[in-house]
Amino acid sequence: MPEVIIKNSIKDFNKADWNNCFKQIIEDYDYLLATEKANIKGFNFFYIAVKEQGKIIAATSAFTTHYSLDSTVQGIFKKILLSIKKIFPSFLSFNLACIGSVETEINYLGFYPGISDEDKKNYLKQILFAFEEYAKQKRIRLFGVKDIPKSENFLWQDTMRSLNYKAMNGLPTAINEINFKNINEYLDNLSYNSRKNLRRKLKKNPVTINVIKNLEDLNNIMDFYYETKNRSDLQFGELTEDFFKEVFKNMGKRAMYSIYSAEGKIIGFNLSFLDQNTFIDKFIFSKNNVGRKYNLYFISWIENIKYCIDNNIKIYQTGQGAYKTKLSLGCKLLPNYIYFKHQTPWIYKILQWIRPLLEIKAPSHD
Repeated sequence: MPEVIIKNSIKDFNKADWNNCFKQIIEDYDYLLATEKANIKGFNFFYIAVKEQGKIIAATSAFTTHYSLDSTVQGIFKKILLSIKKIFPSFLSFNLACIGSVETEINYLGFYPGISDEDKKNYLKQILFAFEEYAKQKRIRLFGVKDIPKSENFLWQDTMRSLNYKAMNGLPTAINEINFKNINEYLDNLSYNSRKNLRRKLKKNPVTINVIKNLEDLNNIMDFYYETKNRSDLQFGELTEDFFKEVFKNMGKRAMYSIYSAEGKIIGFNLSFLDQNTFIDKFIFSKNNVGRKYNLYFISWIENIKYCIDNNIKIYQTGQGAYKTKLSLGCKLLPNYIYFKHQTPWIYKILQWIRPLLEIKAPSHD
């Protein structure tokens, strides 16, 4: 009989057994451990696994936090929420239990190789039952599942409907498929205006790039991180210096930190994850005026595309947001979905009513 196990540390699971369920996923056990050890304020992590005959056959990460709706919305609705919260500070703030990781953009369920889709759905149900029971024991009434990719939503949708969850569009994942022999071929794939604009930004640019080899070289990263974070409307969790150090120590060659310099000064950092097939452009941090002066975003983008071409990496995946710029640079957007449910009927009705306001609609490639 399958047994569902919940642990508060991923260290309570065997690394090889866990990763066996997440083959070809870069953000695996090592990344989850780095996130767990980073002491991210306001988040408590837990992990759910289904075991059968002593081996893990299905697994996922999860977390609890105090969640305010204004932290993950943009535009006029965010301004309205913030105005209301000046008078009623706890308005639309909830204790949340959520399946997924705080610091990943795609939530893949892990399964032992060879399991049929029908069995996957059954194991998912067991995970959800255990997840909800765990949340209820913590007196949490808002349940969520974040960032389910469209390619895997068929596993979720019927079960979530039967358990009375509602779906909404999450932030899509931007990817470039790298089928180019050289950077000029990539540029030729862009529109005339995008190509002209990009070449202008790259012309005679004095930025130099160095890959970090030593942990001490990360000493200034938090200054750049905070300035970048403060420019963003989306504020879901605050990273720590420990996060970047643990990623450096845990992920080895799969994590690449780059320092950008100009005129003798550091002007930015880029953290990327990579394997033989995928390059995840995870974070780029810069000081606002300096980053714009040197067109750092575009310099970094081109360097990473070059790296993919030179190393025969086929997928270049970038973070969430800045979709218009990414579309102009040849990206396509892959949909992700969010599911939610509240145990209090009248609150659940309010959340369903405002659901369209919570969805961030990514631009289409016209």
